[in-house]
Amino acid sequence: MHIEIMERYQLDRKKIEDDGIEYLTSLENKMDFEQVVLLVGTFFDEKEARKQMATYCMKVTDYACVKAAFEYTSLYNLEEEQGMLFERYQDDPLLKGHILVYDLARQSKKSKGKTSHIMEAARTLYGQVHDDSLKLKLDLILQYELLINDQHTVEKFYESMVMKLRNLDPSYVKTVLLTRLVHYYSRSLFMDSDDWEEAEKNCLANIVNPLAPPFFKGSAHQIAGYILAFSSKIECSLSHLWKAIHYYEVSENFDAAKRVTTTVIPFCLNLHKKQMPSKINFHEIDKVEQAHYFILHNERSKAVCLLQDIITSDSSHFKANLYWAFLKRDLSHLMRLACDYNRNAFELNLIKLFANRL
Repeated sequence: MHIEIMERYQLDRKKIEDDGIEYLTSLENKMDFEQVVLLVGTFFDEKEARKQMATYCMKVTDYACVKAAFEYTSLYNLEEEQGMLFERYQDDPLLKGHILVYDLARQSKKSKGKTSHIMEAARTLYGQVHDDSLKLKLDLILQYELLINDQHTVEKFYESMVMKLRNLDPSYVKTVLLTRLVHYYSRSLFMDSDDWEEAEKNCLANIVNPLAPPFFKGSAHQIAGYILAFSSKIECSLSHLWKAIHYYEVSENFDAAKRVTTTVIPFCLNLHKKQMPSKINFHEIDKVEQAHYFILHNERSKAVCLLQDIITSDSSHFKANLYWAFLKRDLSHLMRLACDYNRNAFELNLIKLFANRL
């Protein structure tokens, strides 16, 4: 795709490599925001590309690019540049709604689902803004708030949000709002339905999309890795999971990268009774997956100690109870877990899997 852009605008590869965004913004034939993102992402590594785009967001002046800059700075957590955009356009009547919506998105990310006013504010703003892309942005803020509180509802509203997307004119904002919707939708399909084939298709859509941000690519690889592990394709699963770690680290979401290393990969390996690779420190693995490993390798006393400690401190810990029932070959315990109305589809599938292994 970047080759087509270069040929269309007769771009000089050497000048892009040497001068980056300074060269691209000096051209008479103005490229749109999406084309610039694609070119910068092709010629520079993720960190340098983000730096180049931060500079570009401060240079754009036409409304389409400014709106895209609001989305880019929000998507990549460029708080300084976003604050400068807010200040620069605070008195612009055409961008007032954008500032209100993107400021709410910023608050939503920082609160991580812990403040109840975000959803109320999003619903209030919905009736005040007229730009369809802002309405969809508010829909996605609401979905994030629900998702962060383990309420995977995007599947119910997916079609209506897709219709809003179809009505938007082609733009960078439309493209990346789609990547966010696909991100939420694939997670919802994986956690709350048995349609893992559709979940995997959506994951692959973000994996191959050059405009999907690293965090969404990381999540897509993680879910695909889980699904392939359940399909007994462990090598392909691990390939996705190591890529998930890479993209989480690129997006500076080190907690997510650590969870994949200490919980997800050990779980998938345990699922197939595989040894832990040397690059994973066994003592850093999540305690419940250590217990799972000990069960599979006939070190029952070690598993019992770990599981008892976890259940003593958190009696409702799902995996600890699951592995305890498996260790004790207690089908009734598994049935009690399954009867909890709060169980999602992923957990019910795990219960079914371990019940079949008793």
